[in-house]
Amino acid sequence: MAGNETVERTEETVERYLHALEHQEALVLRRWWQRLTLDPPALRRVTEAPAYPRGVRAALRRCDTVESVMLTEAFRHLWQALESQVWHEAPPKTARAQRIETWAAIAAVACELRNETFDAPMGKRLGEKRTNTVDTPCVSDLRFQQLLDCHTPEELIRRFRRALKLAGNERISVVRLADMVALWHRERQGQYRTEATQRFAFVMSDAYFKARASKQRAAD
Repeated sequence: MAGNETVERTEETVERYLHALEHQEALVLRRWWQRLTLDPPALRRVTEAPAYPRGVRAALRRCDTVESVMLTEAFRHLWQALESQVWHEAPPKTARAQRIETWAAIAAVACELRNETFDAPMGKRLGEKRTNTVDTPCVSDLRFQQLLDCHTPEELIRRFRRALKLAGNERISVVRLADMVALWHRERQGQYRTEATQRFAFVMSDAYFKARASKQRAAD
């Protein structure tokens, strides 16, 4: 099972290079996701912390707006962990609002994953061949282009969730997934990386089309 690749790793393990998340943020996110999603035997292999109560994840998955996510128990657990373990200084009011919006979108998308594969980019998984097809990707080129063209957090949540569903809600790193959501939010606020190759659209596209090309070569 792909998820076992992650749950058997140590708590300190986080993907090596991140575009928008900090190392400690990634640690807290992964632990939150594990407590939200993993079954008891798998969770016990990585932490003594208990799973969140039944229904917490389901309530989060029913949310389709940033505002509704903010009111969930699942998001409160994530936010409180980040504030107590990572962010030791309160940011200005505007920055805090942007931070909440970013992490609400991350929570709304990350909760859809059923299991994860360590260090696996979202774009790569979306470009991989769909099961029982010759060369059909999990997500079509058209739908992938639409994914890159989100204009609001709600649109991003909706399109990311749809893409994850088409990919089976698996074989993607929850940290890599969250990193792309955070990068999208950063650019939406006008904070673009100097290098074009480090921006959201390129990072996603590069992984997607490399996966497409790899499958096509294998078919040849």
